[in-house]
Amino acid sequence: MGYTTGAKILPDIIDEIAAALIGSAGGYWTDGDTAWTTATKTGNLARRCLKYTNGGEVMYLALESINSSMNIYLTGSYWRYATGLRVTFSAAWDGTGHAPTSRTYMTFLQFEGRYNGGSGDMATIQVTYYLWVDATGFVITGKPEPNATDDRQGSFFLVVERNPNKEYTDGFSNFFCYNACNYMNGTNTADYYMTPYIRPFTYQNRDYNQEGMPTINVSGIYFPACPWTSFKSVGNGKVYYIKPIYFNTADRRTPIAQSEMFFAYAETVGLIDGDVIAIEGQTTKYLCKGLDSPDTTGRLTYAIKYVA
Repeated sequence: MGYTTGAKILPDIIDEIAAALIGSAGGYWTDGDTAWTTATKTGNLARRCLKYTNGGEVMYLALESINSSMNIYLTGSYWRYATGLRVTFSAAWDGTGHAPTSRTYMTFLQFEGRYNGGSGDMATIQVTYYLWVDATGFVITGKPEPNATDDRQGSFFLVVERNPNKEYTDGFSNFFCYNACNYMNGTNTADYYMTPYIRPFTYQNRDYNQEGMPTINVSGIYFPACPWTSFKSVGNGKVYYIKPIYFNTADRRTPIAQSEMFFAYAETVGLIDGDVIAIEGQTTKYLCKGLDSPDTTGRLTYAIKYVA
């Protein structure tokens, strides 16, 4: 638990996240389905299910290495083929059928992609990653190693967070999910939606329909800029930032909380990859990570939690 970095295949990263959540303080996270393991890395069988229980609040979180090339379609374009990480939130779980049931929200993060077939092997491709895990969830950003078969390899960012301090009681869970890929965010088959923002189970934003570097502001979450998302002052050397605000609805008139795990930063105004931002009056620190990818120079620039 805490901050780690390294290079691993996706199934091993999934295992690391699962182990850290289960071992986190409070005992809220447990193994949701022992039949879901990463022992078999072919197909889509390297996967874990986590169960979060806090009083009457129950949430199932599924993390799957999608290694059978699946279809992505962008409006006005052709089919693409991709492998990567699928994330599913479910209110209940079928322990016999070993699958989510009831209400489910899901998203897919493309690591590897190609126009006419192919897609990299998640069982062998090394992913350099930067990860924070605690009892409230996790945040991760990473970059796959280059491979010769794909021409749409993308870096990724993902946060799954449960903020216990909501602005008001809304009858929904305390979880939210935000993700971005620096090559592709699109719409696709029903089982593999790319959903940049998830607020279970009241709102999710689909159909981003964008190939290439996405904008960070999508319906449901907002990164205030004054005039940048965060920047380093040339006067006193301090960093000024605003944590992203997330909402229950697309119109952004229902602010429910702010993330404590990350915020966006701008590289053109004094902050660069590797900078560590210490929060004044606290022990908390954030690490700036700016990642391009093997097939695009567009950069994901987020500061993730580094020290509690």
